[in-house]
Amino acid sequence: MFIDFSDTNHSVPEETDLCIVGAGVMGLAISNHLTTHSRRRILLVEEGNLEDTEVASTVPAEANSGDVPSAVAGSRARGFGGSSRRWGGQALPFSCLDLADRPFLSIRGSWPISWKELNRFYPAADRFLGLSPLPFDADLWQSEQVTAPFQDGRDLELGLSKYSPHPYLASVHRRSIETSRQVDCLLNAKVAALELDRDGCHARRVRIRSPHGRETSIAARVVVLCAGGIENARILLGSPQAGGCGIGNQADLVGRYYQDHIGFYAARLMPVDWGAFRHLFASFVPGNQKYLPKIQLAQALQRRNGLLNVTGNLDVQEDDYSPRSCARKIYSSLRSSTRSSNDGEQRASFNDLWRLLRAAPQTLELLATHFVEHRIAIPRDGRFFLMANAECEPLHASRITLGEQRDAYGLHRPQVHWLISDLTFQALQTYGQALKRSLESAGIARVQLSPYLLDPTANWKERAYSLYHHMGATRMAASPNDGVVDAQARVHGIDNLYVAGTSILPTGSASNPSYTALALALRTADQLLCQS
Repeated sequence: MFIDFSDTNHSVPEETDLCIVGAGVMGLAISNHLTTHSRRRILLVEEGNLEDTEVASTVPAEANSGDVPSAVAGSRARGFGGSSRRWGGQALPFSCLDLADRPFLSIRGSWPISWKELNRFYPAADRFLGLSPLPFDADLWQSEQVTAPFQDGRDLELGLSKYSPHPYLASVHRRSIETSRQVDCLLNAKVAALELDRDGCHARRVRIRSPHGRETSIAARVVVLCAGGIENARILLGSPQAGGCGIGNQADLVGRYYQDHIGFYAARLMPVDWGAFRHLFASFVPGNQKYLPKIQLAQALQRRNGLLNVTGNLDVQEDDYSPRSCARKIYSSLRSSTRSSNDGEQRASFNDLWRLLRAAPQTLELLATHFVEHRIAIPRDGRFFLMANAECEPLHASRITLGEQRDAYGLHRPQVHWLISDLTFQALQTYGQALKRSLESAGIARVQLSPYLLDPTANWKERAYSLYHHMGATRMAASPNDGVVDAQARVHGIDNLYVAGTSILPTGSASNPSYTALALALRTADQLLCQS
């Protein structure tokens, strides 16, 4: 059931078998897995509330520094469902190379688990998100003209990302927790700190606070931090051990190697063969599953040239009153009654419907593409860009720390300092050149590369932007000298404290990280089932 911690009339459990900090994607996945396969008592501790209103991110904009602003202020709202209140539910797995030892990186230690081990848990992540079992490298194009430039795998590869048909997880799991006798979800409860026992090897209690000053501590046999890519580090840093350092921070690694993904408009695309262009880039929508075409930097090229990973997809810019824009607003308005609407979401009006009817030929093309071809139509009069998502090198000096400024709970606010090496620029340059070579030689489109990729003296970082993917600040490593958690996602030296989420990823690939973090969270849940 749900318990509002800010209401002093509501009693709070004094102890529990498993305390999960955060009722977002990772917390709900672990809770769901354990309740399906065990009878353990579970307490979810959520800083936000149950309704559609959100508690803002704890990182103010002024506490964000470095090479590129990391989109931390307001990018991760608190509340039941966590980041699923805002994300699109896009899933794309990491590659085998993403987990391999890459000598050109400055970081010590590679992933402590194999890609084969990680790959065992992607199907469970698919089931949790309602994704189809179709392989991510499936050929849905069935067109030799379109796929020929990518078939040798020397420079670029074609792939697909999947979108969950129910990305807003609060709507999926609310009822089961409301009626559960096994799971309680404590709302409006922020974790102030963790308490260890005397020998410092066992998490004993979780201290929580309400927005109105109520405070208590809860005993737990096992604690799992699922509070987010920044908040996980904040909790560990704010939980001092003997000697003054935060939990897991004996080697000064909590908060370090912080990463995000770079978004970069790599090229302007001008279609030459319209049929091939739309066939290459239009999203597939068979049934209620959406597949977004991706053009990826080939693993062979990454190995040859010592490159970070890059993937990209088409970005279409069009007028607010185009038929497709009007159709999207109408569709979003129809869906808003069954889910929380995003901040800034455009609402449809009668004028949008009228514009759609007036543009009958274009509207019919939209409908035919969707219902006959099972694709999302690309407007002929749009402006087309290739948006690249680029991996960033994990850097020791890129980090999260605790500042002097305090939040409404009286806790030190985290500060984010995100640094980016030139390895990202080298990968983006190579990606752009390969894109131009492939699309132009196939006669699909002319490619006008960003001038920031062509001029080595230009400040390319001023054109880069964050993709809201906060990673690496509690990284996984085999040794406590190289990371915060071990191969089981357990904090080094603490026998019952685990961390789940994007903060444990040693490297970030160029894929949306939540899907891989979810697979790892389900792996952790599996391990917890094996414990007495």
